[in-house]
Amino acid sequence: MLILFEIQDENWDTIEESVRSFQDTLMAIKYFGKPVVAAPFGLTLAGGCEICLSCASIRAVAETYMGLVEVGVGLIPAGGGTKEMLLRCTEGIPPGVDADHFPFIRQAFETVAMAKVATSAKEAQKLGYMRSTDRITINRDFLIHDAKRTVLEMIKENYRPPQPRKNIKVLGEKGYALLQMGLFYMREGGYISEYDEHVAKKLAYVFAGGNLPDGSEVTEQYILDLEREAFLSLCGEPKTQERIEHMLKTGRPLRN
Repeated sequence: MLILFEIQDENWDTIEESVRSFQDTLMAIKYFGKPVVAAPFGLTLAGGCEICLSCASIRAVAETYMGLVEVGVGLIPAGGGTKEMLLRCTEGIPPGVDADHFPFIRQAFETVAMAKVATSAKEAQKLGYMRSTDRITINRDFLIHDAKRTVLEMIKENYRPPQPRKNIKVLGEKGYALLQMGLFYMREGGYISEYDEHVAKKLAYVFAGGNLPDGSEVTEQYILDLEREAFLSLCGEPKTQERIEHMLKTGRPLRN
């Protein structure tokens, strides 16, 4: 609602500063000297999911519904969610291995573009919102206790924060074209609307790393800047504004 008010007043600088501040806060959490463990339960969507993605570890209740659902209101995740999904989908590739990143990036892209929501913590691991090393608590009454214990265990094991990524390989123009082709066929097949395709193309641009040559290496901040730029451009779209208003009034997404 606050975002919509700022859009209606055309306070673009205020929106950009809000998004940038959120990005900076989550980056500070990710690289904090001590481990930050998220303890999600129930509905953990959009910004709530992005907070979890930025933490050193997650201790989730088994009944956790997690997902990046911003495309439902004509936006994309811009608090680092798109960037984290891009990083996580290729974590399993060993350093120095010359593997094709496209299948992994396409899967992560589809998860976000289709606003997939995990119906359990176990499914959140399958969709990439949680790592296989993240832990699950069955009884919600013990969640905070278990999360605190996870923090203490990580400190005991001499936790060290990760180093900021400066060598993220992106698909560039070639990957962007492939993702757009998939969206074209989905629209032609009637699976998505014309505006769904428009929003997804903005997301694909971020996942591909912009108009760079295939195999280019970029920093995390570069991806965050692409996220923020795409988010702001979509805020100015009338159909996005219609989707936000409809969601606030009815609680359901609008397919316009």
